[in-house]
Amino acid sequence: MKIFHISDTHLGYSAFAKLDPDRGLNQREADFYDSFGRIVEISLKERPDLILHSGDLFDSVRPSNRAISFALNEIKKLADAGIGFVAISGNHETPRLRETGNVFRILDHLPNCDFVYEGEMKRIERNGLEILALPHTGEEQFRKGLKSVRESKKEMPRLMLFHAGMQGLGVFRMNEINELVMDASDIDSETDYTAMGHYHNYVEVAKDCCYSGSTERLSISEANAEKGYISLDLSNRKRKFVALPTRKMIDIKPIDLRGSNASEATKEIIRSLDSEGIDGAIARMAVTGLSRDARKDIDMNQIRRIAQKALNLELRFSDKEEDQVIQSEAPHIGRLEEEFGRFVNRAQIGDLDRKRLEKEAMMLFAVKEE
Repeated sequence: MKIFHISDTHLGYSAFAKLDPDRGLNQREADFYDSFGRIVEISLKERPDLILHSGDLFDSVRPSNRAISFALNEIKKLADAGIGFVAISGNHETPRLRETGNVFRILDHLPNCDFVYEGEMKRIERNGLEILALPHTGEEQFRKGLKSVRESKKEMPRLMLFHAGMQGLGVFRMNEINELVMDASDIDSETDYTAMGHYHNYVEVAKDCCYSGSTERLSISEANAEKGYISLDLSNRKRKFVALPTRKMIDIKPIDLRGSNASEATKEIIRSLDSEGIDGAIARMAVTGLSRDARKDIDMNQIRRIAQKALNLELRFSDKEEDQVIQSEAPHIGRLEEEFGRFVNRAQIGDLDRKRLEKEAMMLFAVKEE
């Protein structure tokens, strides 16, 4: 039996101000549609028996009509071709209040598809397989779900789907304020394959447990990571990671311009950017050691002309006294809880109870959602 494992497709994600010239929509939004569309095209050609999606199909609780329409059309192609599709909701598309309703309800009517989003473990039988799917939910419900998985008696080949961070054999998490974290001991060794979602890089957590990673890069920290999906042959327990073409992302090696004047610095920055081939890329570069006086006289018009070749360039000037960040496009600002989560993880908060702070913040975010 051939199975594709995909995850974290984040349909509807957008960033920066540039538009796709052919479709007139945000270029990054188009990139994420394209990556999902490629998987659908490959699936229609290779005909897997089943596709597992381990969470964050959409980037937000309330995706745009365009994102919903795109997902409907693409998944319907799979359904019409008789390719099974099983998906759990992730933390990005799961509302903080149940009364809000889940976008997956719109997809429920599609044939050959199962969407698991109501906060409890669901058992699904397909093609002689047992699938135990646990969507993103509250901490208490998630622990109950893990317990029910452990207590479930295996009667046929079994697959499991989770959307959570992992600790124990390593630490795989995104440091988002509402993420759930499992322990390696929660993985059932008798399960034939565990499909993990949430962590954005491909990694084998255990013998038969993998994160497939996201299908596009969402952060400059993922610049060197390949993106794609896992192709699994359950009959012989063999699998391979299949990389997909994605938007180029470059974390350029920092350059030290200590002792350079403004003219020398301008030339060196341009030389470094040209040598990296930033055309169409999302790029970041740090410049260190340049004096404040030299920095004031740099020819930023020349640098910006080069930067326009990139989809987005973040150029950071830093010294011991101050940091200055110059971007060719507007920066991406994540959801409120994401930004707050990053702040909490960076901040020095002394004796404050970090868990309580996060809990109180989530209550406020839930009020905002309504």
